[in-house]
Amino acid sequence: MDDMKSIGSRILERRKELRLTQTDIYNKCGLATGALSKIENGIRVPSCTIFYDLACALDCSMDWLMTGKSANKHNFKLCQKEENLLNGFRELSEDDQEELIGLLEMKLRKTHKARETSAKSSGLTNTEKGNMVG
Repeated sequence: MDDMKSIGSRILERRKELRLTQTDIYNKCGLATGALSKIENGIRVPSCTIFYDLACALDCSMDWLMTGKSANKHNFKLCQKEENLLNGFRELSEDDQEELIGLLEMKLRKTHKARETSAKSSGLTNTEKGNMVG
């Protein structure tokens, strides 16, 4: 029953992450809200077909629902910019991919450094933008 509790909690977690109600799940896969509540609480075991329907309704893999792990590490959809970036990256040669990763790492370091600097200096400013104290 402990495994069913963890599966149920993942179902609940994913449903809330997607801001779906139990009624939304009913509309997507025909599972009554009372039955979904029992599954989310680890009281009821869904049939294979209901389990599949839940994975589809929650836009995640069955293996992630079952184990919390997935061959596809991300259980979310990419935005158009991310899809374009990923598809373009895959078209590049190995050397160009490495160069692009190096550029990304450099940009991330710059961004993190700017955030750290901003956080440090925010303790020195008053509530008006750009006015330094002392």
